[in-house]
Amino acid sequence: MAKIKHIDSREILDSRGNPTIETEITLTDGIVERSSVPSGSSKGTYEAFELRDGQDRYNGMGVLRAVANVNKIIAPKLQGMDVLDQQKIDRAMIEIDGTQNKSKLGANGILSVSQSVAKAGAKTSLLPLPLYLRQFVSGSLGKKIPIPMFNLIEGGKHAANTLDFQEFLVVPASSKSYSQSLELGVSVYQSLKKVLFERSENTSVADEGGFAPNLDINQNGLAITKEAIERSGFSFSLDAFIGLDVAANSFRAGKVYKIKDRAIPYDQDDLVELYRTLLSDYSLLYIEDPFAEDDWEGWKKIYSAIGDKTLIVGDDLVTTNPYRLQLALDNKVVGGVIIKPNQIGTITEAIAVSEIARYTGLKIIVSHRSGETMDTFIADFAVGIGADYVKFGAPARERVSKYNRLSEIETDFQNL
Repeated sequence: MAKIKHIDSREILDSRGNPTIETEITLTDGIVERSSVPSGSSKGTYEAFELRDGQDRYNGMGVLRAVANVNKIIAPKLQGMDVLDQQKIDRAMIEIDGTQNKSKLGANGILSVSQSVAKAGAKTSLLPLPLYLRQFVSGSLGKKIPIPMFNLIEGGKHAANTLDFQEFLVVPASSKSYSQSLELGVSVYQSLKKVLFERSENTSVADEGGFAPNLDINQNGLAITKEAIERSGFSFSLDAFIGLDVAANSFRAGKVYKIKDRAIPYDQDDLVELYRTLLSDYSLLYIEDPFAEDDWEGWKKIYSAIGDKTLIVGDDLVTTNPYRLQLALDNKVVGGVIIKPNQIGTITEAIAVSEIARYTGLKIIVSHRSGETMDTFIADFAVGIGADYVKFGAPARERVSKYNRLSEIETDFQNL
């Protein structure tokens, strides 16, 4: 039985150049594992608390307080615990924190420990991490690799451009293998770059590696994405589909929504009609956060209108929180849910939310954050819990570490 011998946390930088936290765990059998956590720019109100220093250093974004909480408070409490007892370890950290949203110790510090424990537990068990995580999941999941959703055009809080919608996604057909899906995503990404260049549009990239063109209206982002699919040699709405992460929190103004597609703000009914038109024109497979996180009436209207024709997904609405998910289920407003471990703060809690989603028939989409690290834990996690889809950004920059890890897992599964 391997026990926790030492825990050491430190401050590192994420993909946006902001500090984040990395924690290393040493076991009594000599195994050493480390894990780092991401940070989002578009955050739901109900996410677990990310602890920042809030002083001049790094413009207030430092995480030395969270680091100190791990090293001085969490580490002594966990020392000597069995690394295989993930649930007990996570529960201990939740109890030490003692708040509803982990605001005392910081969800970023807690999650860095939780992930490191899972990695170390897998290694000492001589199991691949995805298979190790499956002990916490009900049912048989087989050799399923989630379908990747590639974020190829970015707007909203992810980009300094004119687009209101946050992510324009390309989704490969479910009939394709992961390796085929990855090839499709890369091909469309390169095709899109050529289309933008030919139109003298900006080909600089945003937070998640997707392009950030200054387009006249949001619908043009869909039109260019469709063109890129077709010019890459794939069939639109057969080989590849389009999805949207609207992130409507970012453009809500009181009871209306302001986007550049028209001068007059959209009320709930107007926005439903816009989505209905976009669904008809672009065969949208997926719409995430079409209304703001507390606009339950808007969510009910959109789900009633097109919930049987496309996948309506909650991210800011749910924030990987079991209580928020239950509200969404009670109100019958989602067909899928985003799972982000750093929204809740521990691996066992994130898995518990995904299990509720699976039991109630929702699609599970595991997502990274806009501020990422080179840690590939989220890829193993997605496979481990049997996610239907993953969102890891564009197939470029630091994001490729996650996609490459899924390729490795696919190969490992083929050799089992």
